[in-house]
Amino acid sequence: MTEIPGRSTDQPADVRTDVPAGAAPENDPQGGDPHDHSDPHGHGDPHDHSDHEHPPTGADLVQDLVKGLSILALLLPVLGVVLLLAILPLAPTSPAALLLGIGLGAAHLAALVVTSMFVARTRKQLAVNPGLLAVRSILEEVLRVAAVLLALLLWPADIRAELGVWVGAGAALVWLALATAQTVSTRRRIARPSEWSQDAVATLLSERVGARGAVLMRLLDVVGTVTFHIGATVLVILSPVLVIGTAVLSIGSGLSTLVLQRRAPAERSRTPWAYAPLGIGLLTLALASLGLVGL
Repeated sequence: MTEIPGRSTDQPADVRTDVPAGAAPENDPQGGDPHDHSDPHGHGDPHDHSDHEHPPTGADLVQDLVKGLSILALLLPVLGVVLLLAILPLAPTSPAALLLGIGLGAAHLAALVVTSMFVARTRKQLAVNPGLLAVRSILEEVLRVAAVLLALLLWPADIRAELGVWVGAGAALVWLALATAQTVSTRRRIARPSEWSQDAVATLLSERVGARGAVLMRLLDVVGTVTFHIGATVLVILSPVLVIGTAVLSIGSGLSTLVLQRRAPAERSRTPWAYAPLGIGLLTLALASLGLVGL
């Protein structure tokens, strides 16, 4: 989960103060109101630049980012509530399956933190190393298989698919909570003037990245993560052999993120790689849905 950069600034918009050619000076021998600078050809006030579009300033971008992140911080918990309501018809005999899924999500998060600390203490170049990404994805899928086997051991009388949905939903809720916390933290850092916020917004301005696009891409990334966790857990509980396929899909999603990091920020939303995590998540969920229908 990456944060959306931004900064706070009070830089005003540029205002043109030059008097256009053709405006009558005060000593115009032809007479007329010396303060009337209207266009004699009927084109309106030459000082009226309301039809001209000015690029957004740092203050405009900060305001839009704060507003967009505030909406996103409210939308993500609502998404979690909708998720729980959607899976209620598939509730197993014990709601503890959801707690097991939350434990799975916490284990995934711990694996991410451990690998990030390893990268920080060794070589930062490993953060964009496909090998480390593959190891992390395989570890996450091994943890998923362990959680699924534990669920089958604890609740052998329940339908496998229902257990998979609730364990996967629990893992997805952890990432929703993490995304919400990151969104709130980013909004506060952007709204508070600091060197970090100034550098972040300066980067967005120079790369011509809009606040709406940045927030939207963040939302799509979270949706892709949620759908992948639910779909992958259902696939694995239907057949543990499918863990190979879920690991490949997880690696593919991570590789798309690495590809995006090597592109300029302004180009990221224009490349299909930006939508790969969402597409992979929806594909995984669709495959899981087909498996549920086939039961």
